[in-house]
Amino acid sequence: MGSISLMSRDVISTSSSLDSNEILPISYCNVNSWSGSLEIGVVDCDPLHFDFPPCASKIQTGSWIMSGTSVFKNGVCLVEGYGMDLDKLNQDDRIGLMRTSEGDLIFYINGESQGVGAEDLPCVVYAVVDLYGKCVQVSITSPVYREHNNDDCLSGSSVLAIDNDILNVTLGGDLSELSMSSSNSLDIRMDMNVSLNLPEETSRQDRLKFHDRCGSLVKLSNGNRSAERRRPLDEFNNGVVMTHRPLRDSELFEIRIDRLVDKWSGSIEMGITTHNPNTLVFPATMTNMRSGTIMMSGCGILTNGKGTRREYGDFNLDELSEGDRVGMMRKSDGNLHYFINGLDQGIAAQRVPTIVWGVIDLYGMTIKVSIVERDEREEQNLMTRKNTKGQLVVALEPQPVHDYYDRLTFHPNCGTHAQVINNGRTARRPNAADDFNNGVVLTTRPLKAGELFEVRLDRVVTKWAGSIEIGVTTHSPMELEFPFTMTNVRSGTWMMTGSGIMHNGTIILEQYGINLDRLQVGDRVGVIRKENGLLHFFVNGIDQGSAASNVPEKIYGVIGNNKYYF
Repeated sequence: MGSISLMSRDVISTSSSLDSNEILPISYCNVNSWSGSLEIGVVDCDPLHFDFPPCASKIQTGSWIMSGTSVFKNGVCLVEGYGMDLDKLNQDDRIGLMRTSEGDLIFYINGESQGVGAEDLPCVVYAVVDLYGKCVQVSITSPVYREHNNDDCLSGSSVLAIDNDILNVTLGGDLSELSMSSSNSLDIRMDMNVSLNLPEETSRQDRLKFHDRCGSLVKLSNGNRSAERRRPLDEFNNGVVMTHRPLRDSELFEIRIDRLVDKWSGSIEMGITTHNPNTLVFPATMTNMRSGTIMMSGCGILTNGKGTRREYGDFNLDELSEGDRVGMMRKSDGNLHYFINGLDQGIAAQRVPTIVWGVIDLYGMTIKVSIVERDEREEQNLMTRKNTKGQLVVALEPQPVHDYYDRLTFHPNCGTHAQVINNGRTARRPNAADDFNNGVVLTTRPLKAGELFEVRLDRVVTKWAGSIEIGVTTHSPMELEFPFTMTNVRSGTWMMTGSGIMHNGTIILEQYGINLDRLQVGDRVGVIRKENGLLHFFVNGIDQGSAASNVPEKIYGVIGNNKYYF
């Protein structure tokens, strides 16, 4: 790597790609007139053929950028609270980075490794420096060699220094004015007629983090600011995490969805509880809690495991994407508000107790989240993302929902007393008080191997004996002559009814699991066909064990009676 080149006003890049284990350090000098400072990272595209945005951290593809104390991937914050704050560096401080031979990206400040900032980088990357705010001039000097006595880099790795020389700033100058000296220094004159009213850094002494005690499958990292569910393709629950202290009045507890898996139904659930994490026996899912707990699940609110609001806010948590943010706040008047990408969804609950802990359930598709704090630039990113998503939704609105998400939905062909609504995500019996059968609904597509088909009971009538039945069938919804109840079907059908299992209308297990007739509003029931052909049912996330074997590969999920939401 022999030189650097200016690519977009104040963004510069190396002219050749970085070698593995090659360190790129920068020495630093500042201008007190500006807020913010340089950004540094790598991109996987040759800068000569890349259209750079005004800010390196907003590069949307193939980029890994450190800015302040955050690391951004493709314009979305990947890690918060990482390393020393670049905005607080002083003149002659040195900043560097290295892509290791294992594909890790490590940043260095004054020669000290800040740890792994990103993983799985491609083999060919180019270093990028954004002369943002205080930083206005960099230069490449001759390579030097030094020994490293830590595990983050190899001994004898080459060090290529970029030195920030004497500041050369002209008020009102042309941003694009550039000169390259024979010593490879880069002089950039920047327009200073800009006012940046960035907020002062909030206190980091007692900022929220996750409590050490958590669900059995949770792995905490990033100073307990990130939480991840282990074995995400095998397990969909046991991912409950709580804040390390109670929430204060009007304190925003906000997380970012870092990683999703396209396998399970359902996704992140968020709420508050009066239970202390030091003494709580953590449940498989927080919607199992029967006291002191309010959770948002999907687009509804559950209080102590029972639905209290079926349609809350403008968003469905099950439809959020990686990078989206979910927050909540207990205000001083006792009202609980949720926030999606910074937008207040209104009052979710009232008269909330004073002492409550924040709760996140890494359920279903959501496998990793991080606690975040917002600044002005991130606010702008969220608004941009919201506007982009709004345009995308309008463009895709005419398409079937299952084509877009590939998620399980109910097929519109259903029993004569059933009705499918909410874009195929909800099924109900509108005249439940007058008739107790003909409520069969099937999924629009066959279940994938290992895919959980799960529903939540949203409404139950107490007039009739019996309740929900769930299972699988080889009959497609386009071909099936819908019966009064699926337990009447005499071929290709396995159903859980009450506490037993029926195959083609005949009982094969009498005392299998929890009695479905005893389920209440807010309870969940699901079914999985595993790759080995075994059929398992789940009640509130708890595996009831093997119910049948040698189940065919192409099967549809089936529900009979009541109202369900999934």
